[in-house]
Amino acid sequence: MLGSDSHRGPTVADAPLQAHPGHDLGLHRARATGMDLQGLATAMTARADLGDIRAALIYGAALFARQPDAALAQRLARFHRQCRSFASGARLLSRVQPQPRECPAVLRQQAELATLAQDDSAAARLWEQVLGATREPGSYAILQAIGSLRNAGQDARAQQVIHAYADPLCAAHGPDATALIAKGLHGLPSAPPALSMITGNNGTGKTSVGHLLQAIGFRIVDADAAIGMYCRAARYSPLRFDLSQGDPQMERDIVWTWPEALFHAACSRARASGRPVAVVGGFGRVVAPFVEQVDHVIHLAAPSGVIARRLAKRNSPTHRPGTPGHTAALRRNDRLSAQGLGATPIRANQPVWQVCTDILAAFAAPGTALGQQSSASAHQP
Repeated sequence: MLGSDSHRGPTVADAPLQAHPGHDLGLHRARATGMDLQGLATAMTARADLGDIRAALIYGAALFARQPDAALAQRLARFHRQCRSFASGARLLSRVQPQPRECPAVLRQQAELATLAQDDSAAARLWEQVLGATREPGSYAILQAIGSLRNAGQDARAQQVIHAYADPLCAAHGPDATALIAKGLHGLPSAPPALSMITGNNGTGKTSVGHLLQAIGFRIVDADAAIGMYCRAARYSPLRFDLSQGDPQMERDIVWTWPEALFHAACSRARASGRPVAVVGGFGRVVAPFVEQVDHVIHLAAPSGVIARRLAKRNSPTHRPGTPGHTAALRRNDRLSAQGLGATPIRANQPVWQVCTDILAAFAAPGTALGQQSSASAHQP
């Protein structure tokens, strides 16, 4: 177990790893029992600000037990997401009765957690509820609904959603993308590889590509949510605080990596669906140890100027302009080599549907399978 927080539900992150023993959560549980409502709220916020999300969950759960409301449930569900206890977060949200104006946001968060927990039937039902509760749901929710329905084996219902939301899909992605989604896996010229990997630097659009491929019928493994972990001295956690406990000296020793146990657990679970699986995420030395274990690797690439604009638009705290993460992403973009990973390079500075079309064409084309590895290039950071 990663720490001793009883709020964590069983997820793929529970695969056998040498986990950090964590801090004494029992102390926080003992404190929470004697606090008033204001003290619990203050302690929850203080621990969250430190990055101690497991302790924040303890104080928040005690507060919710005495004063439940939708806003608090949403915040606790975000904590569960950070801890990767996705099913627990979804169950928590199902216990609240939000005001009508809050309903779409609560449903959407619950649907996202069900998707991350790979509870396909629940995710399909919830995403359809999101569509019904939102006047203009946007293409993201529509794609998630279609992908969840297909993952749940409800292809006929997925076609109905595609037909009902063809106009917003065309407006967001164009008629070619809509036609691609409607055809699904049955419209492909040849069977895609059973297990593929889509890599690329920050800002190359891996997540957006994954959403569209899932709507087409692929089973997507979100590597950031299902595989990637923080690591220090062979100990792993989805939370940096578990490994550093706020110590700046320890913080410098933490790296982001893919534990082999989690990679195989996530891929095995996804392949059990019988659908083609694409592992989406990662780049460089993080993915290098795994490229020979998949059937095909796609590397998304874009000019550094495109990467800079996308990162600025995303406004992520770790990659916004002026941060070390932003500088590192641009520096990394100049030296990453797709050929070093034995990958098929795909231009990512084009519409998402075109990127997906190029990926599907690469899957179908002879002579584009994984080539010889170049360890010198593959292990660039």
